[in-house]
Amino acid sequence: MASRFLISFDRDPVDWYLLAEIFEKAPFAKRNPDDLKRSFEHSYISCFAYEGEKLIGAARAISDEVYYACIFDVVVAAEYQGQGVGRALMEVLLQKLPLDKIYLTAPPDKQGFYRKCGFYKHNNAMARYAHPEQAFELGVLSRWGAFNSWYQRWTKPHPVSDSETP
Repeated sequence: MASRFLISFDRDPVDWYLLAEIFEKAPFAKRNPDDLKRSFEHSYISCFAYEGEKLIGAARAISDEVYYACIFDVVVAAEYQGQGVGRALMEVLLQKLPLDKIYLTAPPDKQGFYRKCGFYKHNNAMARYAHPEQAFELGVLSRWGAFNSWYQRWTKPHPVSDSETP
């Protein structure tokens, strides 16, 4: 897909204060510019979207370069959302990540976007948060009670019929 946006992998010209502002206004998250820079510099792939010379979005991925990758921080400036910037960022990331398994996390209101990019809900992922209470309140994490009922159904032995045996 051709894009009117320039996608760059060069981290040097990035204004990390501007990117932190894009994160906050997207709305995505409040990020410290120095920490943001460090996270993008330590990623396997970092890409940035520009319209002309104006930074309008970014995304990054980590990877073991063999089996797995995880996409993080796909963010687009609020005034450019819905114009193909996020799709352009995802396309270049996915082209650079020809691996068996690519993971990401997404808020409920963005899951439709990632579904269009070929992603599915993942049923056996887990997470550890330094402060999980807020994640419980937001519905990002589930308490063990809900998990255990699903897990017990999944792991419960099922009778094998003669037709299923080799």
